[in-house]
Amino acid sequence: MTSVERPPRWQEMEERYTQSPIHSILGLTLKVLAAGQVEIHYDGRKEAANRRGNPAGGALAQMVDSAVMQSVGTLLSESDSITTLELKINYLGAAEPGTTLVARGTVEHCGKSTAVGTARIENAERRAVAVAMVTVSIRRAPTE
Repeated sequence: MTSVERPPRWQEMEERYTQSPIHSILGLTLKVLAAGQVEIHYDGRKEAANRRGNPAGGALAQMVDSAVMQSVGTLLSESDSITTLELKINYLGAAEPGTTLVARGTVEHCGKSTAVGTARIENAERRAVAVAMVTVSIRRAPTE
């Protein structure tokens, strides 16, 4: 598949993503890059900041969780459901107040009932702010 060929489902995923209240409040948007690979963009809004103005650790955890969940979603049917089983995040340094960030999520393994993915959050200078690994439970839709 070339970068021009995008399944219609990916655009639907990107549009639906912004309708989620948590993603909207935190200023997150989704860009599907390829099967098993996405980016989550954070616009630097203060609603996702801690009292010092830095993007809060919980907001960063939401970004990596979302990056992996959405990357797994690109490999499944729309009627399958997924749930986070485990999230391990390492914070590497504080991001500056108001900064934009990108979380790049990649599926490392996708089986019948579980998937594992990694995510890396970087600032505009491509300095890593956090890295994570997420384990996802997959519930496949019944086939007829």
